[in-house]
Amino acid sequence: MAAYGTPDVAIAGLLIGADNDVESAIAQEDIAFGAPVYGPVGVFNKAYNAHKDKVTVTLSADLVTSNVITTVINGTSVATTFATDHATTMTTHIAAIVANSTLATAGISAAAGATNRAIIISGPAGVDIATVTCVVTLGASQATSTIVFGTNLLCLGVAVFIQTGGKDFGAGTSGWKNKDSINILRTGMIWVPAESTVSDKKAAYAVISGTGTIGKFTNIATNNYDIGGYFRSNLSGGLAVLEVRGIK
Repeated sequence: MAAYGTPDVAIAGLLIGADNDVESAIAQEDIAFGAPVYGPVGVFNKAYNAHKDKVTVTLSADLVTSNVITTVINGTSVATTFATDHATTMTTHIAAIVANSTLATAGISAAAGATNRAIIISGPAGVDIATVTCVVTLGASQATSTIVFGTNLLCLGVAVFIQTGGKDFGAGTSGWKNKDSINILRTGMIWVPAESTVSDKKAAYAVISGTGTIGKFTNIATNNYDIGGYFRSNLSGGLAVLEVRGIK
């Protein structure tokens, strides 16, 4: 047991049983055992931690004459004055974000959302968009904005714990290193770090920007990532058994 430390219950990333589907990918950063693993859509050989690389900004109402909409992304401000109508102004504002040289250099882009009151701001894979604000000023009325952080990446599964000679793997305290070929549980059962609210049979979510600590799993859905899995134990020692049901 010396190689595994002295776990109270289990080890984050420890597999349960033999009926598990494990795939591999190259880590693009250090990834803790038992953490959710993500990859770009259509790319299954690169592995990332959870990141807030997508932001949806939604206005509460249409823009009106003389409004100025100002979006600030990671400290870079982009402002657009109302012209013609709401739709035209939003299109112009999105184009201005895309054209901003500071944001473009950082790999940050913008696109229209599901409605013409929404803007989706995206960053490169593995890079967090730290802060976004959007304020409307002037005009006869001013819409407010709702800002929700998320990710453009897909959840590939969960980082599996291993113990091998020559690697600095501590039980529950370390993990895969950047550029390692890592093991990812795609389907099966595994111990994961979880929030205090989880219990057996609850639906599982990976923490993104809602309640909880990023890198852990929770049963709280709001603003977190639905992995399509379920908890198969109560919380014990900060860990719970998670049933992983494939890429989602």
